[in-house]
Amino acid sequence: MTIPAGSRTAGSSAVERAYAHVADAIISGELAASTLITEGDVAASLALSRTPVREAFLALESAGLLRLFPKKGAVVTAVDDTETTELLQVRILLETKAVQLLGERPTHIDAVDAELRVLIQKQTDAASAGDLLAYARADHRFHSRVVDETHNSVIDEIYSRLGPRLERLVHRVAARDPDSIDRLIAEHRLLADHLRVGDTAAYDQALRAHLESGHRLPRTL
Repeated sequence: MTIPAGSRTAGSSAVERAYAHVADAIISGELAASTLITEGDVAASLALSRTPVREAFLALESAGLLRLFPKKGAVVTAVDDTETTELLQVRILLETKAVQLLGERPTHIDAVDAELRVLIQKQTDAASAGDLLAYARADHRFHSRVVDETHNSVIDEIYSRLGPRLERLVHRVAARDPDSIDRLIAEHRLLADHLRVGDTAAYDQALRAHLESGHRLPRTL
């Protein structure tokens, strides 16, 4: 996993290593909400100095996965229904706008569709292997690839920063209800079908149903 835009610094390989180590543990649930972690513990486990870990912690706070407490450490953030709903509302707004814009560039649709089919296969392969972290990443990349079609650098930066939190939501759904994975992948195929024919209204409706059922939310999206 890459560090969100704006968080790279000199010596970023060590920062990225620390970031990925902690982010993976949070997204997968290995580090549960409200868990306290320290720079020293992470630095020791990775054989790093505290400086790159400190920078990684700052990036993780910016991504919404940690809350820092000076001289004490960092606490893994919790995810409640309100935050889940708000994150998914942002996803819907950006995705449906991206599909609309892509419909105005019909010559690009085949290439985007091909990429989405590859990502769906990656989801399928990860699910078959029982790798829920890889599944969550491929799921998020599917939606992120659609959002890329806004061709808006500000939106790209915002969505990149939201990425780890959205991946955590997807992983939570997959871990809570593994039997739903095949259905959710099939719904991605349906979304890709709507995108391919430029049906923005059908995409919007299918996306809302996909997110509401997957995250067990009331029809508020």
